[in-house]
Amino acid sequence: MADEQLAFDLTLDAAPVDVFYAFATAQGWRNWMCDSARFEPRAGGSYQLAWSSGWFTSGSVKKIVPGAGLELTWRGKDDAGMTEVSINLEAHNGGTKLSILHQGFGESEAGNNALQEARKGWEMGLENLESIFDDGKDLRFIRRPLLGIFINDFDEKIANELSVPVSQGVRIDSPVEGLGADKAGLQTDDVIVEMNGVPIAGFADMRAVLDGQYAGDVVPVVAYRRGEKRSFAMELSGRTTVEVPLDPAAIADQLRDVYSTVVNDLRAMFDGVSEEEAGMAPAPDEWSAKDVLAHFIDSETYTHVQITDYFYDGNREFADNAGNVHERIHAIVDTTPTIEALLDRFALCKEETLAILMRAEKLKARKGVLWRLGQSLLQDPDVHERNHMDQIQAALDAAKGK
Repeated sequence: MADEQLAFDLTLDAAPVDVFYAFATAQGWRNWMCDSARFEPRAGGSYQLAWSSGWFTSGSVKKIVPGAGLELTWRGKDDAGMTEVSINLEAHNGGTKLSILHQGFGESEAGNNALQEARKGWEMGLENLESIFDDGKDLRFIRRPLLGIFINDFDEKIANELSVPVSQGVRIDSPVEGLGADKAGLQTDDVIVEMNGVPIAGFADMRAVLDGQYAGDVVPVVAYRRGEKRSFAMELSGRTTVEVPLDPAAIADQLRDVYSTVVNDLRAMFDGVSEEEAGMAPAPDEWSAKDVLAHFIDSETYTHVQITDYFYDGNREFADNAGNVHERIHAIVDTTPTIEALLDRFALCKEETLAILMRAEKLKARKGVLWRLGQSLLQDPDVHERNHMDQIQAALDAAKGK
């Protein structure tokens, strides 16, 4: 009796060369299927695909024909043996006919279990692939619920300052008004240490929990408020999305006035402020007003990296637990010591973001990339700076003895 197998056929509104990209590059796989990927696009090359849930698969490239298809060996995390995947692309009515054959599972119970898991994974992934080639929308992003929090740094030193008896967790910078965390009663400087029964050491753990939940689900949350351990029942909120033009120049046009207003408002905040006042921290280990400007510059520089990484398949994979590198913040102030220079440097960073987008024509063929990038840039594009303006004002008031 022949081995059990899976077969899928799909017609996509894209050229074969663009569909081929989705299967023959690490970034292509991440765009629609997995959270992390490594892929060597050559016969004999190896690959690994991984998900934040902890599941993974790996294998080698048996055959690859640019624009036409490829053949892979495939072995998932709990599979008893190696299987094979054939991916075929054919031009069809101005688009591409995609055919996938996954075979070699065998007739054992273990083989049948692997087949059923593979079926669920392929069906979910191909639904998302079709959506991405239609209008760029990543269904994983749309369906993943929100906690409704902005996060802040957390380490052993901060834990001691907050009288929190643990040094790992997710510290809330501020809850978003009206969303799940706010409604549940979580507050600024609460440190989340457990969610839905899963220990939370950092944001990546939280992301893994959310991957299995939906908007409207109620999950138990454990957090420290100062030295007190508290429990909350939090209803997860639905994720809002914005309309994204699938043209990087059009994204830049939408951002231009917002960026200009933010820069002008910041300049107004520092009008009449002395260099000494702007450089004075309210307390040891707290940021001065100049430090906050340096943080803006550092963050915008990361945006440049984020956009340009898409040009050569180098975008960051799993959500990580990285926080602010304070040495970097202080180095920016050291090399840009005056208020005027910091404001000019920040304004230039904003202009550079727009300039990169204006030159990102090659990304128009990657609808999924542009859609996710647009969600990042266009949804409340000034919220980061606005959230820190109170911090700037507080630092300046403290420096003036108010």
